[in-house]
Amino acid sequence: MIVFPLSVLANDFCEKLDKSGITNGVQLDNTDNLYKVGGKGHLQFYSAPDEKCLLKGIFVIPNDHLYAYVELNGFYRVMYLSNNDDQIMGWVKKNRLIETHKGLAPDYNNPG
Repeated sequence: MIVFPLSVLANDFCEKLDKSGITNGVQLDNTDNLYKVGGKGHLQFYSAPDEKCLLKGIFVIPNDHLYAYVELNGFYRVMYLSNNDDQIMGWVKKNRLIETHKGLAPDYNNPG
């Protein structure tokens, strides 16, 4: 019998869930996908839409902005652009995000 450490099994679970989430989640409109972090304290990043998939030490704080792309199970798959223009991708709990009604892509249906 081969015994795998729990971290290996969790990583495999999270990797599969991330891929499945991207494929099967609800795709968001890029003309309205910019959100601001609300609430208090850190908003934790996850590698997949499940609390078991915590990305230790990766988080954003209130008033940071995120671009959301996919929704699944109370999470959004997001991209955060740091002050150094580094892109951080992951999943966050959507209940902490506030709509800005702006997006990454221009809304050609709304000329205003």
